[in-house]
Amino acid sequence: MRKSITTWLAAIGACALSACVATDDALLKTVPIGSGTSQFKPYDFVRCVKEKWTPIAGRVREYSPSSDTQAVSIPSGGLTSNSVVLVIAQASANGTGYTIYGDVAIAGRYVAATHTCD
Repeated sequence: MRKSITTWLAAIGACALSACVATDDALLKTVPIGSGTSQFKPYDFVRCVKEKWTPIAGRVREYSPSSDTQAVSIPSGGLTSNSVVLVIAQASANGTGYTIYGDVAIAGRYVAATHTCD
């Protein structure tokens, strides 16, 4: 009985962890709400964005969706693991190019905060 409960809880945990990327993939299929180029390198840019977003949201998720891409997202406050704002950052010739996705009504202050890291 204990083994089946442990296995069940592990499966739920794995689903919750993989949901972060899956729900952020859904945001990537929407129209971007902002973009820009930062003089910072990708890791420094992501650190800056995370510092600017944390006072606004409290919870900020940082991860690497691929070997050459960094991401910062704000998970929704509800029971789902959907993100409401997402920034994707990749190295460019002049530093870091980035694209912001999310709900325009919610994301305005995150877009403004991101641009302070240009």
